[in-house]
Amino acid sequence: MTAPPRTDPVAGRSLPSHPLFLGSLAALAVAVVVAHDRVVPFAQPLWGLFQNGLDLLVYRSGGATVWSDAGLYDHALHGGMWWTYPPFSAVLFAPLRLFSPGMTVLLGGVLNFVALYLIVLLCWRQLGYRTDRTLHVATALLTVAATSLEPVRTTIWLGQVNLLLMLLVLWDLGRPEGSRLRGLGVGVAAGVKLTPALFVVHLLLTRQWRAALAAIGGFAATVVVGCVVIFSDSWSYWTGVIWHSTRIGETAWPANQSASGVLARWLDLTEPPRLLWLVVALTLAALGLAAAYFAQRSGRQLLAVTMVGLTSCAVSPFSWGHHWVWFVPLLILAVDRALRSARATAWLVPVALAAPLLSWAHGYPDGVYAIGLFMVPAPDLLVPLFQSVYPLLFVLTAVVVLVACVREVRRTRRTTAPKSCDVPHITVGSQGGLGQAATL
Repeated sequence: MTAPPRTDPVAGRSLPSHPLFLGSLAALAVAVVVAHDRVVPFAQPLWGLFQNGLDLLVYRSGGATVWSDAGLYDHALHGGMWWTYPPFSAVLFAPLRLFSPGMTVLLGGVLNFVALYLIVLLCWRQLGYRTDRTLHVATALLTVAATSLEPVRTTIWLGQVNLLLMLLVLWDLGRPEGSRLRGLGVGVAAGVKLTPALFVVHLLLTRQWRAALAAIGGFAATVVVGCVVIFSDSWSYWTGVIWHSTRIGETAWPANQSASGVLARWLDLTEPPRLLWLVVALTLAALGLAAAYFAQRSGRQLLAVTMVGLTSCAVSPFSWGHHWVWFVPLLILAVDRALRSARATAWLVPVALAAPLLSWAHGYPDGVYAIGLFMVPAPDLLVPLFQSVYPLLFVLTAVVVLVACVREVRRTRRTTAPKSCDVPHITVGSQGGLGQAATL
């Protein structure tokens, strides 16, 4: 049985209100803003943080096909980009036609910042912190600081939907088991972008039957909506287009931070052997889902959901660097662990975790920028590691979480095992993230 997470933030602890804590966060936020403008200037055409919005404009173009006779999957859209999402997503983006391209990009930027703020806030609340002024101030400062992470920066830069979908899943599964229609948000998220469907597997493995059924029902509803509104496009997608991952990009491209991309680069192939990729993907899925299962068993619901999100990125046939926004709640979990620890060295964990995720950048003479550790030039010996940094970080995290949570579950069993005259009982686990058991 899964230990119920602590879900009452009002009864929890407060974030430190000491000037040193908030001052450090403020200094970090200022440093990030300065770094943004010094490394890749805000005003830099195309490459500045607010100077692109390409993917959001593709969403706008895809949504526009809903209002016309043009096919969604049979021709390139804005900027020569092909539509790769399920049909329901185009229906969802259809209202963007009401806004000009410039207003669309502005709206997308605002929504992404709001989503990022709410994500950080939700993580604190699900970890049991009291909602007060200190929490809101710290959340705002951490929101700014998080834009230094490559997955977050690129999501904002391109106008992607990653943060919005993660917010929906975190809110949905962060509610207590038995909450009305819990799981529906997961189904809707999967209807927009297929990768959140892995959460259904997690819900089934952890015997959260009602949430799993709600998720499956929500996803089915998105398929029905797509078929009703754009039947021919829906037929094309579900009978063929869904398998064409090359529509997204070249598998071996360093920006593909999935298992398939790693295999293609390590084997120096355009595409990895399908059977080999399948074996590796299933192995990673088993590792990530096992870590999530035992995290859930130990009462760490936020950690469990985070591990499933990271696993979905690792096993997807194609995962751009910006898909890995699930590192954000993992960092909050690491910060929570440091706050709960009496040792100053505990802060080395979030620092070490954030370092490879930063928006490392290299500018070329022609004005092009490489952004992300997997894209910047590196010594030949380090190239295979740099270009596989997110999947490797996922494997390391999954192993640590799995080992720590298995030990925690076993320790709990020993301490709560009924004695000769005892009545069996269930202990309530803490949702303190990585908690005292995990040592990264």
